[in-house]
Amino acid sequence: MIDIVKNVATASRRTKASVIRELLKVTNKPGLISFAGGLPDPELFPYDFIVDAVKEIMAKKGRVALQYGPTDGLPEFKEEFIKFLAKHEGVQAKPENLIVTTASQQALDLVGRLFIDAADPVLVELPTYMAGLQVFRSYGADFIGIKMDDDGLRTEDLEERLKWLRSQDEHYKFLYLVPDFQNPSGVTLSEAKRRRIIELSAEYAVAVIEDSPYRQIRFEGTAPKMLYRMDRETLKTDNIISLFTVSKTFAPGLRIGVILAHEQIVRKLEILKQSLDLCTSSLNQLIAAEFFRTGRFETHVAKVKKVYKAKKDAMLAALQRHMPEGVTWTKPEGGLFLWVRLPEGMSADDMFQDAIKENVAYVIGSAFHCDGSGKNTMRLNFSYATLEQIEEGVRRLGNAVKKRLVAA
Repeated sequence: MIDIVKNVATASRRTKASVIRELLKVTNKPGLISFAGGLPDPELFPYDFIVDAVKEIMAKKGRVALQYGPTDGLPEFKEEFIKFLAKHEGVQAKPENLIVTTASQQALDLVGRLFIDAADPVLVELPTYMAGLQVFRSYGADFIGIKMDDDGLRTEDLEERLKWLRSQDEHYKFLYLVPDFQNPSGVTLSEAKRRRIIELSAEYAVAVIEDSPYRQIRFEGTAPKMLYRMDRETLKTDNIISLFTVSKTFAPGLRIGVILAHEQIVRKLEILKQSLDLCTSSLNQLIAAEFFRTGRFETHVAKVKKVYKAKKDAMLAALQRHMPEGVTWTKPEGGLFLWVRLPEGMSADDMFQDAIKENVAYVIGSAFHCDGSGKNTMRLNFSYATLEQIEEGVRRLGNAVKKRLVAA
């Protein structure tokens, strides 16, 4: 090791490689079917729309598109996103409530920078989004996991933890949630639990980070209100910070995210973002603005939902056919993922190499648990593979599970 590597900052030493990114290196094996990444189906990307949009933008707003923009985001994009929030979420926002980020990953980083001091307790779902753990860990967060059931985080456990933290005079900062079609479990937080979380947020003065990358990809059922909206309609705590992205509903390569929060929070985030990248791509914001302005969002997402529902149904049916007794899984109403539980005592960590030998890959569930638990779980993505690959991949995965059971 070169000497200067020893001198890297504490945040760099805390930052570990993403398990998913490392697993994806393995999935280059010829013939391997991967359920590991959270990739949208590239066949659905609106290529023609983007070509036409770029031509029009260059003709009419080329000087804006290729220039630096405001740190908090272009007015053109913020205007369209405000309309989107009003139309689809019943949320009334002002430009001062929004900051445009370089995808939601930067939004998570900004939240971490804003709130976390080393050793601060941060409350997360158990399991929770792996990249959120990665970011918050880099700032020295001390994670407290709250277990989940079929309708989301257990609010009675959350209250117990908050009560204990207050009694210990701990400087807890926020609760991080993925409330809709959660990554990794696919579970949606019920409206009753959302209401209780807002009440606890007010009682314990704790911020709630509402990460919503998948909310618009609902196949069936009724969507609960966003926590941000519920708070504005009831207690008005201003404790809710909501994160959005176009990566799952449009194109991840644009790297466009949005934070919705009280204007005082947004101003502090803007100052932090100035030191990171000055501004998010002006061209990409204008493309996304056109996506919303022209109504293409609605037609595109309708197509995405139809395709992903078919893939989700195909994966559920394949699991039913190929998994042995004792294996269970979630049945999400939307999103990109479902969650598989192996029998207690079986390790999805240990079985991963067996699956690779069968030419199929998944993400180990323990990577989503802040406490290292969940070794008998795995996350499967159904959005990227074809219907044929889903059937064959689940068959191969079933073979790996059956062989493990026999060996045990």
